[in-house]
Amino acid sequence: MAVPVNNGIEFVKDTPYRGKDVWYFIQSTDPKVAPVGSPAILPAHQESGDTSIEGDSLDEQTKMGRIIAASTNEDSIELTTYMVPGDKAHEIIIDAKHEGRQVKVWRVIVDERLAVVEGDHKAYPAMFGYGVVDSADISDEDSFSEIDFTLNIIGKLADKNQDGTPGTFPLSDEQVKMLDQLYAFERPGEKQGEFADGSATTTTTTKASTTTTTTTTSHV
Repeated sequence: MAVPVNNGIEFVKDTPYRGKDVWYFIQSTDPKVAPVGSPAILPAHQESGDTSIEGDSLDEQTKMGRIIAASTNEDSIELTTYMVPGDKAHEIIIDAKHEGRQVKVWRVIVDERLAVVEGDHKAYPAMFGYGVVDSADISDEDSFSEIDFTLNIIGKLADKNQDGTPGTFPLSDEQVKMLDQLYAFERPGEKQGEFADGSATTTTTTKASTTTTTTTTSHV
């Protein structure tokens, strides 16, 4: 008589990470636009992002029953954002579609529970892939103009480094705060004009363990 086996169960009690904490970054593959050392681009005012992990299967019926085997990977990422003056993201997407270029894309989970300390900054779990622009739809209705684009991933999305360690995306605490907040506190008389007049273009570059952030703004 077989001895009953109970191997127990495994589960997690915690709150899930929020969709608003998942950010998508892109980068052009045109060397003239994004040479080595270039920063990733955060598409402005992201509304939604959808990552599809899909693919075909071999599915055949035989006299001994159904046979199913994995066949192809067909991952894709769809992102919807508003179109903001000065945002390079929609220019990269449209150029890639017109010129037949690939686009680099990262899906990053910016949740402090998942952060790993790397020297003077933290790194967050990420998936990465080279994508081909399947479509880019611009909507100019009686609201804000928005762009919706789909990237079909070459091969499959990667979440591991070559040595098998988890793939991560570096972000400083300052950068994370910038993702969560449109503008910082200011005192009366420090600046003039409306918020739209003070939109800043921020470029952050990281070399070795040194991070430099340069901001130019018309809000003075």
